[in-house]
Amino acid sequence: MGILGKDLFDIDRPRTHVKVQFGQSAYWVEHDPAPHPYGETLTELLNYDVTPYEHTLSALKQAMEEKDAQAAPRAFMDAVRDLSSLPYFRLFLSDLRQFNELPVECFVVGEARAAFEAYILSDGKKDAAYMREQAGAVRFIQERYAWFLTEAFQQRAFEKKKGQRKLPLAQQIYENCLDAFVSGVSLGQSSEVDAPQVNIQYAVLEIDEGSHELVEKLYFDRLKDFVYVELMRGLQRGFVPKRCANCGRWFLQMPGVSYNYCDQPAPNSGEGKTCREVGSAKSFRAKVLNNEIWAIHQRAYKKYFARTKKGAMTKVDFLVWETESERLRDEALSAYERAKTQDEKATIAERLRRELNQL
Repeated sequence: MGILGKDLFDIDRPRTHVKVQFGQSAYWVEHDPAPHPYGETLTELLNYDVTPYEHTLSALKQAMEEKDAQAAPRAFMDAVRDLSSLPYFRLFLSDLRQFNELPVECFVVGEARAAFEAYILSDGKKDAAYMREQAGAVRFIQERYAWFLTEAFQQRAFEKKKGQRKLPLAQQIYENCLDAFVSGVSLGQSSEVDAPQVNIQYAVLEIDEGSHELVEKLYFDRLKDFVYVELMRGLQRGFVPKRCANCGRWFLQMPGVSYNYCDQPAPNSGEGKTCREVGSAKSFRAKVLNNEIWAIHQRAYKKYFARTKKGAMTKVDFLVWETESERLRDEALSAYERAKTQDEKATIAERLRRELNQL
């Protein structure tokens, strides 16, 4: 039995009117029971290489302009496949991908083939325009949201580290004079990207047996609108896409943690290490090289660890020393940072050296 193009992919159908249910720490798309953390889709889009999709759209455009009835159906289905594989669209267009595993002739046959060709070369232009619009949306998101995130959080840590004062995400946005971009123009500069006007409904969602959550239910017609809401709701809860300081790819930082590096394999590491492992080693070496307090503590640590290896010190005694040495180090770091003169810093460093070697 043949099928018509409009039965397979028609923008007038509610395929692109997407229901998303927002919970406390995750959201659910359409009827998929799998939860997604805030910022997941934006992070994927920031890393997505849209060039192959644009090449597929160019092939479709050429086939349609040349009215090539033989090439147009396959080019159309290739474009549908790539659209349904895009971040966000893959969450609710999974049914379209199955049609691309077989040649067009296997599911568009007989009289339906001629109807399919006619559809693509006429009404299919509307679908092709929609698919091209999504390529532009991805380019826009990559340019504007990468800029916004980089500018908003370049000067502060995302979460509190030892010795650092925590600054809320909203405060960081405000202090970097970017609060105007949070609303009104949805990080853009034209009326075409205004912040979405959405209607909110509420529902009780069953997470698993015996577990329910009150969620906000919204519907989206545009990729830009969804990404805007996903990011802002994520910022409210501490989910932030962040660029890896080692490989440059974006990763999603979860609430309550603070990393400058992603957990993906590090380029050119040669040892199968992740960027986080490589970055942690670099950061630690930098701390030791650039901070006298850290250097003193590290020298003492190596000395006592060597004694443990030689049997001159028990492991229990070493663990006691390690715990106390970290407390003394952190106290010295805090005092060292407050010191106003080099003499004060030298006194603090010398006192720490004596204390660590007398334990």
